[in-house]
Amino acid sequence: MTSEYSRETDAIRYAVLRRLAPGIRHGLMGELQAIQFMAELAARQRDERGESTRVLDGLQQVVAQTRSTVANCRSMIEWLRPEEAATTALGEGIAQCLKVVGDDWPLRGVEATTELGAADTLVDKTALREMLAAALMALIDMHPGTLDIDIHSDADADDIEISLRARAADRRATIQAAANERKFTWADVQMLAKAHGVSCSCQASAATIRLPRIAPPEGR
Repeated sequence: MTSEYSRETDAIRYAVLRRLAPGIRHGLMGELQAIQFMAELAARQRDERGESTRVLDGLQQVVAQTRSTVANCRSMIEWLRPEEAATTALGEGIAQCLKVVGDDWPLRGVEATTELGAADTLVDKTALREMLAAALMALIDMHPGTLDIDIHSDADADDIEISLRARAADRRATIQAAANERKFTWADVQMLAKAHGVSCSCQASAATIRLPRIAPPEGR
């Protein structure tokens, strides 16, 4: 029974990554294109034998963009192989999740609005990413069409509570979901919740996820 449950959970995680693949690819390519542009600009300034200050400024911009690109690419890669016991600030984690999950939302007529309390509170990064991604996909799959999704968070002494609610929206979509796309349900979300040992309650067009607060490292 345990082995079967583990296989089902791994299958859901794989399905989540399959759905996220276009967004991850888009994010990585965007970062690499930005650094390529900055490198070509610095090389052009060098070849034109411009003023040394202009060349130095160009190189400094390349260094800054390189550092940003490395950090953002590392964050993207963590979707494929999460670091054990990694944490994230709630607000940052939700923003990163929305960036990848919502990669094609503008074309599908889906918009998300966030109202986040306790945004700086630390939570388990993998649990947040998997739970939130699967819940957002389930909402969209069970309510095809244009949507507004409200995301709200609050905290008590022990946990962070993330509430999601979907509402039909009157706007135009330019693409539809792929016919062979794997559809998610609340049962998938509940199975991931069980795997992470967290609480998740689901309704027709809403869900609430509770994640334990994690104390910041000493000295912070």
